[in-house]
Amino acid sequence: MAYRAKAYASDEVEGSFTMQYLRLYDYGHELLARNPGSTVKVAVEENDGKPVFLRFYACFKACKNSFLLCRPIIGLDGCFLKGRYRGGLLTAVARDANDQMMPLAYAIVEVENKDTWSWFMELLIEDLGGTEVCSSLTLISDQQKGLLPAVQNLLPGVSHRFCVRHLYANFRKKFPGKNLKKLMWRAATATHPQKWESEMRSIREVNEEAFRHLVAIPPRSEVLTLNLFQFVIILSYSLYG
Repeated sequence: MAYRAKAYASDEVEGSFTMQYLRLYDYGHELLARNPGSTVKVAVEENDGKPVFLRFYACFKACKNSFLLCRPIIGLDGCFLKGRYRGGLLTAVARDANDQMMPLAYAIVEVENKDTWSWFMELLIEDLGGTEVCSSLTLISDQQKGLLPAVQNLLPGVSHRFCVRHLYANFRKKFPGKNLKKLMWRAATATHPQKWESEMRSIREVNEEAFRHLVAIPPRSEVLTLNLFQFVIILSYSLYG
């Protein structure tokens, strides 16, 4: 009874999830009317002869134009939606000339996997000028399994770096401790191969297994550090650069 009362009150204050999803087409048309030149895609699937929402993509015209003045770096990330209908939110974010974050595009999808990332990336690439333009960019993300093959298929050879914040989140599950954390970040922020080698030797002296775990990650991938929320970027060199 308490749950139903809370759900009813939430619908009255915030609006019903069901009604909001039913009006996605209206929302898409409103975006296009207020932002001419933008890209809005709504994908549905048939269920008993009725359309059921599947995916939604939006990229504003102002963001497309502004990206021409941004650094040639794009951060990609996704998260789970915890509403009534679940799903996932995919985002592409750049950093503008004023050193601030600028959202490029976002999408709501049924799940975060290779298929949905490919769908999102195809639309994003088209909005940013095509494969030729995007192949010269640097992409930064976590090691999401669906994203990596999608990028490799659509933009083979593109520079792709991993966020060290996400790498450490996985690393500390096996190798906790402040000392190893400090050594890992020193290696990740090293700006010369010799410095990187020195920090990796220090890690090996502390924990051989931790060293093997990190050395298995290509240095070219791990040495670019990105916090997707603050976009603090440190450019580094690799042993094989």
